[in-house]
Amino acid sequence: MNTRPNLVQLLARQAGRAGLLLLAAGVVVILLRPTDAAWWAARVLGLAALLTMAAALALRPTPDRPRRHNLLGWAALAALLGHIGVVAGLQPVFWRWLTWAVPVEIVTGFLAVAAFAAALAAQRPGRLRDRLGPILGHRVHRFAGYVLAAAAAAHIALVAGISVVAVVVILAGLAFLVVEGIFRERHGVALAATLALLTTAVAALSIAPLAGPRLEALRRSPVDHANFLHSDHPGLACAGCHHNFTDQTGNENCLTCHKRISTIEAMRIDRMFHAFCGECHRADKHAGKEFGPIDDCNGCHAKQAEGEKDARRAAQ
Repeated sequence: MNTRPNLVQLLARQAGRAGLLLLAAGVVVILLRPTDAAWWAARVLGLAALLTMAAALALRPTPDRPRRHNLLGWAALAALLGHIGVVAGLQPVFWRWLTWAVPVEIVTGFLAVAAFAAALAAQRPGRLRDRLGPILGHRVHRFAGYVLAAAAAAHIALVAGISVVAVVVILAGLAFLVVEGIFRERHGVALAATLALLTTAVAALSIAPLAGPRLEALRRSPVDHANFLHSDHPGLACAGCHHNFTDQTGNENCLTCHKRISTIEAMRIDRMFHAFCGECHRADKHAGKEFGPIDDCNGCHAKQAEGEKDARRAAQ
């Protein structure tokens, strides 16, 4: 009797459970990090979407409990729609990012939404399911689920200011979950190729030659989107931000200098300063001091948006 297939299936199931536990641990690490009250709901709903989708993948439907998978899937959909609604409703500045220079983390977020739509379309009655048939339809449904989990994990890991520990744990959990899928799927090679192709496509947006022209608009954009006010930051050492005064590299605005450094995605000017400002505000909160916005887009950018509205009204 050949026990190797049974052993592979057992190891695959254990890998899926390990991945789910690691993802849950990463979620806990992220939830323990301070954030703004307005952003808390978006964070909780987004993390809930990732965790419930991962659970739906790791805890597949069984003959004795066929509804468990479906309930987890619908819970993931509800959490994802809630996350999108909170971001769109509470963070209207978010829509300014939807340009050719859109950050990769938002691209992966949209990819997750598209994968969820594909998973639903392949499983629910309709034209797509009728064309695919039940066997291929189930395969597309499962593949889309793994793409969704991978895109959601990347979306979270790439957010500016996320802790290194959380990134490592989330990506490790995703890796175990993908290993489970590759070994348990009858077409594991096709699943691996699909995920590798999508990873390559997303990575291509972050490096030359695509990153250069894609981020050129960002380099030409106004120097200070957040309309930074020095009067809101009394008591800070100037050199803490304006290091170019101490290293004698120049005396221009810090953003003007940093925009010249690179157009590589990993060195985006907006990600760099989102992390810098957010961590400074977070440190002030830990120290019990008065602190500024941590993740709240409008908290820093609202004044700029109000100024643009006033300018439009004056032009009319």
